[in-house]
Amino acid sequence: MPTVLAGVTRLEPERIRHVASPLIELGCALHVLAEPAHHDRVDWAASLPLSAELRAELAQWTWTVRAVRARFFATSAATGVPTWTDELAALRSRPPEDVAAELVRPLRGRPLSSRSIDTDAVQHWARSRGRSVAALVESLLTSPAEPVRRFLDVLDACWREWFGELWEASHDTLAARGRQDRDLAVRDGLGTMLRSLDSAIDVRDADSVVVQKVQSKRIDIGTRSLLLVPSNYIAPHLFVGEIPGEPVTVIYPAGGRAAAVPTAQQIRARLDALASPDRLQVCRAVASEARTAGEIAALWGLHPTQVTRHLRALTRAGLVTAERQGRFVAYRLNNDALTTLGTDLLTLIMR
Repeated sequence: MPTVLAGVTRLEPERIRHVASPLIELGCALHVLAEPAHHDRVDWAASLPLSAELRAELAQWTWTVRAVRARFFATSAATGVPTWTDELAALRSRPPEDVAAELVRPLRGRPLSSRSIDTDAVQHWARSRGRSVAALVESLLTSPAEPVRRFLDVLDACWREWFGELWEASHDTLAARGRQDRDLAVRDGLGTMLRSLDSAIDVRDADSVVVQKVQSKRIDIGTRSLLLVPSNYIAPHLFVGEIPGEPVTVIYPAGGRAAAVPTAQQIRARLDALASPDRLQVCRAVASEARTAGEIAALWGLHPTQVTRHLRALTRAGLVTAERQGRFVAYRLNNDALTTLGTDLLTLIMR
């Protein structure tokens, strides 16, 4: 189920760019502001000096910065450190129809391989977000000039009220990180560089890397270009954007690799191993001390062969560890592995 980036050995260094974009970083910060608890930034979000009017206006536009983002929040034509004035002016100079088309992209109004807009689909999914969003999207589709102006004014208000100060304090560090990563790709190879960006990325073979995301996808970057965008607000996500006609964009945590990310196969194996009710009993039996299969069968009234089969499945999934003690094999619950599936599960088993 992972995303595979193939063709890493065929991507020439001159087709690798990096950018510290205030517009993309604002999109990442607005994403956090929309769901601060998920990003463990509740206090940060509450401390921002936003006027009540701006907070209310932003609430109408949160759908543009969710998992699928407006195009200008997901890629950039610039290199280095473009200014906020230049990026906003570029948006204002474009036909409002073009900006509106990019704004409605998160509503899945078109497949990724197409530039066309399915207006019926856009309106349908807009209605699922409430009447005010439906009306806003309707105006973007039919008379885009006013809502586009309104949206760009909201972005400029964000810059003036809070984001400009944050950007001034961080853009040099972001630019330096981007240069460092591009230099690493030139010196040690693209695969090595990509792996260094985030713990969700690892080298698969000489010509590809694998990104642990719940999305089966193969992107051949050997025929494309690559845009590196370090961010202080993207974590815990890793954004891999594939927009027609644009470089493959990777928005990644500026802080570097964090804790290892399990594969989708590992998670599925653990969930499958726990699907049988009897296996929860087996986990409980070895939660507080190591026990043999025979002892578990006797204490819980289960058939020894069935217990052995359950223990093998739990061991393969990494939820239980086995240790030989003379002629016996004792099993113990792997608390760390179980915790990764959720604290409620561990709490239940430890009762």
